[in-house]
Amino acid sequence: MITQQDTPVARERDTGTATLVSRIEEFARTAPRSPAVRHGARELTYGELNQQANQLAHELSVLGVRRGDMVAMYLGRSIEWVVGMLGCLKAGGVCMPLDPSVPVERFNRAIAAGRPTAVVAAAHCPNAAEVPPVPVGVPVAPCPGGGNPTPPVPGGLPVVTIDAGAPAREHLPDPAPAPRRDELAYAMFTSGSTGAAKIVLAQHSWLALSAARSATINGTTAADRGSWLGAAGAGIAIHEVGGLLWQGAQIVIGEHDVIASPPALRDWLLEERITLSFVITPVGEVLQHLPWPDGCDLRLLALGGDRLNRWGPAGLPFEVAVSYGSLEAFQIANSVHPWPLRCTPSTATAADREAAPPVGRPIDGVTVHLLEEDGLTPVGDGIGEVWIDSDCLSLGYLGDPAQTADRFRPNPFGAPGSRLYRSGDAGRFRPDGILEHHGRIDDIVKIRGHRVELGDVDWVLGRHPDVRQVAVVPAMDGDQRRLVACFVAERDVAPLELRNYAIERLPDWMVPVAYVQLDKLPLNTSNKIDRRRLPPADWARGRPARAWRAPAPGAETRLAALFAGLLHVDRVGADDHFLELGGDSLLLARLQGHIEQDLGTRVEMNDLVSDPTVRGLARLIRSGAAADAAADSAAAPSLPPITPRRR
Repeated sequence: MITQQDTPVARERDTGTATLVSRIEEFARTAPRSPAVRHGARELTYGELNQQANQLAHELSVLGVRRGDMVAMYLGRSIEWVVGMLGCLKAGGVCMPLDPSVPVERFNRAIAAGRPTAVVAAAHCPNAAEVPPVPVGVPVAPCPGGGNPTPPVPGGLPVVTIDAGAPAREHLPDPAPAPRRDELAYAMFTSGSTGAAKIVLAQHSWLALSAARSATINGTTAADRGSWLGAAGAGIAIHEVGGLLWQGAQIVIGEHDVIASPPALRDWLLEERITLSFVITPVGEVLQHLPWPDGCDLRLLALGGDRLNRWGPAGLPFEVAVSYGSLEAFQIANSVHPWPLRCTPSTATAADREAAPPVGRPIDGVTVHLLEEDGLTPVGDGIGEVWIDSDCLSLGYLGDPAQTADRFRPNPFGAPGSRLYRSGDAGRFRPDGILEHHGRIDDIVKIRGHRVELGDVDWVLGRHPDVRQVAVVPAMDGDQRRLVACFVAERDVAPLELRNYAIERLPDWMVPVAYVQLDKLPLNTSNKIDRRRLPPADWARGRPARAWRAPAPGAETRLAALFAGLLHVDRVGADDHFLELGGDSLLLARLQGHIEQDLGTRVEMNDLVSDPTVRGLARLIRSGAAADAAADSAAAPSLPPITPRRR
């Protein structure tokens, strides 16, 4: 058992009654003109943010939203999202964010499980699609306060639209009574193993503790300009936003095309003078190895959502933090602390760098127990399952008491009534008290910072009319963890057919990159599929591929080599498609960097996505080079004609 005691953070533990709502209302009173959130040219101060949220809370109340009612937020990463979250909480509602980028089927599953009273959407938000319409005609409830109603959602739920670009119509007071810390505040939709929506529930105390602790660990002040780059529907969004709002700092929202490209993201962070940024670990691993100017405004780059595989360079002009946690337990550990005992790229010794980066020390308020399979017996000095004793645990899972009882157990080592959370991670403590990660015990994996239950992907692919059995397994593809689908079918099913089926029904991070058809799946003694006995990933066999045509000399040949190196395939043809071969947005970003570095040409991400074949990109590079040459020629000074002279 390891716990963190007698630290600056421990001495500053938040024991008050403040909530995220009351903190923002305080800043609206004391610093109403301080910038709160900016997206491109649009910006709200704390006073404007609070007024917009008060208006939304009033409209939700008129609609019938009462304390404890679920409110779905169908909003992308935007100012409207921040207004919607705060307005929902002010109305006493339970905020359930849903990402508009996910397939409609998953949206419907979340709506069916959460049973919200209303939906909040944006009137004019470039990151949010229209709310999916109900399959049958259902009257649309009018929006209070006027405005055009948006299409209804399943069940005929009323939709309230907000436009943060328009001033609040009325100067409304803060709603009363204010939400209490023991009331339900947040419902986070995540991957589930049976196809049913899995929704994690959290109280206002969870929001307050996680925001306050993030601000303390990261040293956040009102002078900070923090980025928001994570997906709007992911649980990490409230951590990115909440820690900044808790201290009265400014949130600066990044566009998708910036986030998709690490070089572009670096340039954006520098141009926006961001001081504090959180990125998912796979992106952070690339970012920290890019060249950075000395004296940049960025002081802390926080990574999270997945295990860190490699150390960053020691000479970075900013600190790198790595946090480990989950929706159920805000943070388990963090490798950056505001006290001297820490292990980061700038303080790591040569001995530290010989091993993989560790998880770190438990943060304040957290005790980590490494237990045997029974969940009761400590393992001593060996590897055990990580169980969390924390004052920042969620309540459990909506409508799933069995899963809640399995993951949240009575704490045999703590005070009566306290609980332990079973993380599913395997870990070991070093002699110096730092926790190391040793993989997963259950069927949950992290893909590009998102938690994925393998059974969820099994369930979706198993609904294909020709698929009889399916088992999805994680596999390392170079330095990235990817998903491989092994399946048994009634007929020969082409990998591209099953991949397209998955793309229509799953978020892109849950779509397997390889599909291996087998005669049968191995079973264990309990007659269940034994994932450990499935064949190793055969990328060349399982990835969709087109008819092979040799790449032409020059740009096509060099691009084919880049494809092969990034995707770990032996042979790439001129017509092969980067995404069909197993690429994703992160690998596209790395391809973009290689093209710029190796071929000397800058290709925009939109162009990469529009035709990511060897032949198409080669054509794009040649046309770009020709355009550059023409521009250089036009810009060159004209020279007088050469005339012969007699000697």
